[in-house]
Amino acid sequence: MRCVLLGLCVVVLGMTAMAQEPAWEDISGGETLKGWTPLGGEWTWEDGSIVGRLTKTPEQMDQQINAWLMYEREYADFELEYEYRTPKPTNGGMQFRTHWLPKTPLAEGVTPDKAVKDAYGYQANVEQRTRLGSGKLIDENGRGTLAESNMDAAKTLSQKGWNTMKIIAHGPSIEILLNGVRANKIEDEKYLKGYFLLQVRADEKAEKVTEVQYRNIRIRDYGREGEWRVLFDGKSLDGWKKWGSEKWDVEDGVIYGRSGPKKSEGYLATEEQWKDFRVRGTFKMLGDGNFGLFYHSSIKLREDGYPLIAGVQGEVEPAYPTKSAWLYESYQRGWLIEPDTNTPGGMALRSNEWNEIEISSQIEEGGQYIRTWLNGVQVMDFHDKDPRLSEGSFALQLHTGGVDGIAWKDLYVVK
Repeated sequence: MRCVLLGLCVVVLGMTAMAQEPAWEDISGGETLKGWTPLGGEWTWEDGSIVGRLTKTPEQMDQQINAWLMYEREYADFELEYEYRTPKPTNGGMQFRTHWLPKTPLAEGVTPDKAVKDAYGYQANVEQRTRLGSGKLIDENGRGTLAESNMDAAKTLSQKGWNTMKIIAHGPSIEILLNGVRANKIEDEKYLKGYFLLQVRADEKAEKVTEVQYRNIRIRDYGREGEWRVLFDGKSLDGWKKWGSEKWDVEDGVIYGRSGPKKSEGYLATEEQWKDFRVRGTFKMLGDGNFGLFYHSSIKLREDGYPLIAGVQGEVEPAYPTKSAWLYESYQRGWLIEPDTNTPGGMALRSNEWNEIEISSQIEEGGQYIRTWLNGVQVMDFHDKDPRLSEGSFALQLHTGGVDGIAWKDLYVVK
């Protein structure tokens, strides 16, 4: 009887695990390429496949050009499967956790709105002209090749027929499989989330017409994995304390910070304190002003009621390019690193929209390791060898001088 019951328990547990597994969703688009937006080149639906073509003009024959097709949704942790082939061996790829941003560094005198845009993120490479090229993991417009494909995977490649590629991304773990064989696996967190883009690339040696076909694109969406704890319950300011005379209210599941009659400095701080953590929050600036997400902070009031904070601020500002997600230590060292806005992180802010800031801090032997991201794009990776602060509250800031206001939601923390 014990064995039977144990067997039933195993079955029940297995069924529970299966029930929690997200379902596969087909995102191939169909005849209208629903959900996909062309960014150069010619993209069509032919015989159940997305077909991308690049046709070089005579002036482009000695140049490298790209065509992209971008999917409408962002994904963080996922499994993605698709098939591809190239009628004539050529180059392409699947971008993931990717952002379409002004190409940096900007040339002198060029503004972001006039700059050429390009893809910043990871790519599972398609390179049918050489066996070891397909399945290679690339940081597009960044560090270049992160991991080569191995020979076991390369041996499975059909250079003119259909191949299956699978990308598995869970937090920092990224794995690529070619025809069911692991091509590579790495740990990396340059990009936490982003979009999918299909690529057709014609380099200097490519023929006049370059073509890559993709089909049966499906995804299993895991959202953002991890044991994240809610900091804001969406209904009240329980667990938070107001400092100063500025206004903090909850409306329709959102925290709103607005200037009070003094137009002074104001904070909304957690009652709980943290040492090592990873914190993230989604914000929308309602106009001009200066804002921030503080960590390792403590606050006291002057005799006139003005709040004085000791802490490190993850900057939040409406300027574009932005210093958002750069770190500033109030009343002590100032900027931990002087902000460089002529970078992908500086271009990652979505003006007048919801944005996400994330900060990770770990105190270890030899100092404090701090990383920040804006909308999933890494902004800072900093080793503080002499940290001044090691524990404290999280705090939302309204800067002195009057601000139009800011909205916050989806505030989470994980140790």
